[in-house]
Amino acid sequence: MPAGDKPFVMYRRGPMHFTIVPRGPKGWAQFAVWLALLVPLVLWFTGYVDNPDHAEDFGSAVFLFLFGIAGWLICGLWWMGSHAETVDVVVLRREQQAQRRKRERQLRQAQQGQNQQGQSGGQNG
Repeated sequence: MPAGDKPFVMYRRGPMHFTIVPRGPKGWAQFAVWLALLVPLVLWFTGYVDNPDHAEDFGSAVFLFLFGIAGWLICGLWWMGSHAETVDVVVLRREQQAQRRKRERQLRQAQQGQNQQGQSGGQNG
């Protein structure tokens, strides 16, 4: 899949420090489906909590709910990460700073060249 066709963009700032953003209608649709997959788990848990007959099994229900949330989160991040264009922010900033320094260096050299021409022109006159 070409990078431009990928439905997500992952901005990586370091190990385990990233942001995944949906891109275009395809990305937002997949993100909505991922969120919709959480609804049955939440509805089950809220129905379970509202029923007073299940008080003795509450710990098991909380464990299952948290296990389900962790699985939902890990699978969703894995799916979006594998279908995302990765932008390494650290490398991008490093490249931008190098380009900025190069432009500043060229500007200084051009100004020094103009100053030298102005000084040599004043001495000749």
